Amino acid sequence: MTFEASALWLLKRLTGLQVHWLYELRAAATDGGSPHGGAPEVCYHQFRDVAGFDGLPEDQARSIAGHTGRSPRRLLREGGRIHALEAGGRIVSQLNVQFGAFDVSTPIPLRFSLPAEAFFVSFLYTPESERGRGHAQALVRHACETLFREGYGRAYCHVRSTNIASRRAFRRAGWRPAGIIVATTSGRLVATPGTRRRGFGVTRLKPAAEPSGSGP
Repeated sequence: MTFEASALWLLKRLTGLQVHWLYELRAAATDGGSPHGGAPEVCYHQFRDVAGFDGLPEDQARSIAGHTGRSPRRLLREGGRIHALEAGGRIVSQLNVQFGAFDVSTPIPLRFSLPAEAFFVSFLYTPESERGRGHAQALVRHACETLFREGYGRAYCHVRSTNIASRRAFRRAGWRPAGIIVATTSGRLVATPGTRRRGFGVTRLKPAAEPSGSGP
């Protein structure tokens, strides 16, 4: 654990506050280059509806379903998308994309509301045996460029402040800090500096509400 991560962890223990960084990637910040070196064995999937997902081989569908944070069919029916990277017949990285208004469970149950031209990336997952090969960065880049070509202008994600490795990876990929979400470990939303001026809404859900997703 780095000094920064240790300090943030100690702050959480002492104050009961937990912090997530909101990151933003704008369409103009991407260069449209080859996302994964053009390797012929790599295949990108974008699932926009249940029929497309149901056409997957059973082992691939099961692999994806284990890391979407919720039923992939429910996510797709509610307008979300699933992007996946396949190599050698295996799913080696995946992520969710959501639009408009939706619920998240970290740092506490919240409702996010996005501008019409924005989308949210979450549940980025790469199996441990496939990590360190650039799959996750390639998939994020490919997914975002695909949506930017559709006319979307901004991508967002949120990352736990103590997850230094993920924060550095997003910054290296061109994502920039866009706001902070501060909540207590007991479930109270404290502050969301920087989010409102970008049209990114953050509201606390009532305890009885069921969260439906979380960040990467």
